[in-house]
Formats: sequence, structure tokens, C-alpha cells
Amino acid sequence: MGPLLSLVGVHKRYSRGQREIVVLDDVSLDLCAHDFACVLGERSAGKTTLLEIAAGIRPPDFGQVHYGGRDLVALGERARGHLRRSEIACVWNRKVPTIHAVAVLDHVALPLVSGGVGRRERRRAAAEMLERVGAADYAQVAVEALSDGERTRVALAQACVRRPRMLIADEIADTLDMIERNAVLGLLREFARDGVAILLSAANAHGAAGCNRLISLSGGRLVEPDGPSGVGELIELRPRSRGSDSVR
Repeated sequence: MGPLLSLVGVHKRYSRGQREIVVLDDVSLDLCAHDFACVLGERSAGKTTLLEIAAGIRPPDFGQVHYGGRDLVALGERARGHLRRSEIACVWNRKVPTIHAVAVLDHVALPLVSGGVGRRERRRAAAEMLERVGAADYAQVAVEALSDGERTRVALAQACVRRPRMLIADEIADTLDMIERNAVLGLLREFARDGVAILLSAANAHGAAGCNRLISLSGGRLVEPDGPSGVGELIELRPRSRGSDSVR
């Protein structure tokens, strides 16, 4: 069975005044079901751009992006949006406006509205997912009252309530304390065992603990980390050389 996600020779550049900044340079990457891959890199290394391209949010300047055998760029925005509402879930580590008066249970159930799921079934599915991520105790609490760790669990519950095939998570564990960080990374490992393909980004080794694939992004390229990974015995390094996954 082939990869669920495949990036081949992806390039991305940005212009800042008269400067041209190369963010991604000939990046190739495959992601399969059950993979828990972490892209490790410093701030502004291009990790978020890579994840946005993988999710079909941002197009590459050139290169190929395939999801489930389909060309994401050629699909068009409407079709890509449908995939993100059904199969590709995203959790971003940035402030997103929320309806503060909404209880956690209804917040988690919200993605099911567009799928035509009835209110009773939506709430049942949301309650099950909150139980799964260890957040059932605050199902009736307003979102604004949650701690950072609780918000992250709720964000995972909302992303996974639709049972996606792929989960994109951008630095969601980096700023949490050790206990919550380990709990969140443990949840990601569980989802991967269930068959979800997970692509996580992290700014440091602590935010990558427990993944089974570690990929370093530096200078716009995916490279093999030098020396021991330092992120725990569950790490299995699977290096990606330039063009190793490319079809020329």
C-alpha cells in the first residue's frame, strides 16, 4: 500500500522587500498510515509552511503534493476544503478566535455540523472523543476557562471527532509543561496506532518525544539529525535524502 501523503521536490519562497527567502528547497516526504512523524526545526525554519502545504492550505511554488493518490494542487480550493473537513485534520499552535460562551462539548462537536450529523449524534461523538483524550470532566466548561493543556486536549478532540485519516499538528506540545506535553504526545501515539497518519512539528526535542520518525528541517531542506536524537528510545530515525522519494 502506497503512502497517504507524498511531497516530491517541493519548493517555496517568500519575498521580503528586495530579499528572497527560500523556505523549502526540493523537499520530498512520504507519510503512511500509522506513521507518527515529527519535523524538528528552529523557529522560522519553515515547519508551518511545510505543514500548510501538506494540508493543502498553501500551494508550493513548484513540486508535487499528493494525498490519497490525488494531486492536491490540481484539486482546487473547494475540493481541498472538503478534504480538510472530512479526512485531513489540523491543529495549529496559535490563537484562534472562539465563541467563548460555547461549552467544550458543543465546541468539539462543531465540525460534524457541516457533515449533516444530527445534534444528538454530534454530542455523543464529541463526548466519546473527549473521554478518549482525557477531557470528559470539563465537557460543560466554557472554552475560555480552560488551561493551555486543557485547550490542547480539546483541540485534538475537535480535530479527531470526524475520525480523520491524517492529522497535521503544528508545535502543539512545545509550550506545555512536562506532564501535559507527555500526555498530548501519548495521545498522538495512540491515534497513530489506530491508523491515523500524523505529521507533527516541534521546535525542540522535548516536543518530539515518542514519535517513530524524526525529520529535521534546516536551510529549507529535510536532513538527518547529527548524532543521538535525544528524544527517547521510541524514536526511529528514517533519514530522507534529497530526491529519495522523487519520481524523475
